[in-house]
Amino acid sequence: MFQVQLRSVLPIGLLSWSVLPRISAGLRSVLIVCWFGLLATAAAAEPVRLVTKQWPGYTNADHSGGYFELVQLVLPLTHYQLAIQFSNFSRAVILVQKQQAELVLAVTRVDGKQLLLSEYPIDADTIVAVYRDNLLPANATQPLTLAQLAKYRLAWDLAYNYGQAIGLDVQGYEVADVAQGLDLVKNGRVDVYLAEQSDLEIVESLTKLQQLKLQQSEILQLPVYVGFPRSAKGLQLKRFWDQQFKLLLKQGELHNLYAKYPGMVLATKVPDCAVSAC
Repeated sequence: MFQVQLRSVLPIGLLSWSVLPRISAGLRSVLIVCWFGLLATAAAAEPVRLVTKQWPGYTNADHSGGYFELVQLVLPLTHYQLAIQFSNFSRAVILVQKQQAELVLAVTRVDGKQLLLSEYPIDADTIVAVYRDNLLPANATQPLTLAQLAKYRLAWDLAYNYGQAIGLDVQGYEVADVAQGLDLVKNGRVDVYLAEQSDLEIVESLTKLQQLKLQQSEILQLPVYVGFPRSAKGLQLKRFWDQQFKLLLKQGELHNLYAKYPGMVLATKVPDCAVSAC
């Protein structure tokens, strides 16, 4: 989707070259300039490796989705040639930490302690607590809240560190996926499973939630960022990203993009955003 492919450029150039004798000198000059311009653009584009988890609607297997459109907008093909790799979230973060990739998406400040983070958040994770219907007293007048979580046994997805991210000084059980988290709650192994809302909205998760008859309560929203490696290349890429993101925000182009994806939260609307402009 984002890669400049020389294979597709060269045949056009060669075809144009073969017909040069049959066209006017002026048009021939224009074609030559355009041809070499295409080659120069492709050669100048810096390769960048993006590694991410697949989130339906955000980072789809066919390279469509809100996050990929955002990356394409902020990192234009004229500057960067993007190679996309899918992985679980934990490995994605580790690959960027080890400088084996240059970009990882939707990282909280806790997850990104060993990374350079974008100045502006790209979205906000909506953290949802999933629990049995008998967890709260029968006379409880409101669903489970953040203030109540510390006294319960918690679980969350591997490497998400939601306990720390939402300010809880507690240990949690890390699960491999949503299905395991829901089963642990249903079987009484943990009291509360903390998940990102979009992970609970995929078909498999919705089906399992209905089968197990578990309760849900929105806890809070967490700003998430783009993560870059702590290297010279990572710093250069971060600076370019921050500059472009700020410009696109000012020009209104980001507002148009985010309007296409209602599940994404624009930086200016992210709660607890650390940037003054937010």
